[in-house]
Amino acid sequence: MKDSNVAGRYAKALQLLIERHAPGRVEELEGALEDLRGFSGLARPGSRFGDFLADPKVRLEDKRALLRKGLDGRARRTVIVFADLLLRKHRLVLVRQVLDAFELLVEKARGVQRAQVVSAVPLTPDEIARVHAQLEKWTGLRIVLTPTVDPSLVGGAYARVGDRIVDRSVRSLLEAVAHQLYEVSV
Repeated sequence: MKDSNVAGRYAKALQLLIERHAPGRVEELEGALEDLRGFSGLARPGSRFGDFLADPKVRLEDKRALLRKGLDGRARRTVIVFADLLLRKHRLVLVRQVLDAFELLVEKARGVQRAQVVSAVPLTPDEIARVHAQLEKWTGLRIVLTPTVDPSLVGGAYARVGDRIVDRSVRSLLEAVAHQLYEVSV
């Protein structure tokens, strides 16, 4: 199973745990996100704390005791329990991916959606604002837009919102014309 699938499952489990104790309170999800960010920074590979938790020579009970002591009073109880679960299941290496997946879940709970607009040339601020407004109107959500450039598009642009794509690039239009010409029998 891919690590991103596993990370997504753990992120969803954390969301469900928080919502069970504080149903409908986005502030709790946001607070847990901040706590998880802090834990992710502490447990990163190369840090003393992260290396201690990853050391196979250290007993699990010693790791758990240090984890509880290090996070007690600094993080929500649900995040401490969740960090302990990651430790026990040998999934601390996924903490960054879990954080990214959880961040997307929190954004969704806030009514925010990430989107990317890819264009052949850099867009002007006015063009970005126009695309941003159109995407928000189209989706009915608040959009966080990330513009990028891909010269292989030849011209035009496409926007990706979640798993949906609006493609108005010259490359895709030329590919469609080529496909139609190929299908026509003369």
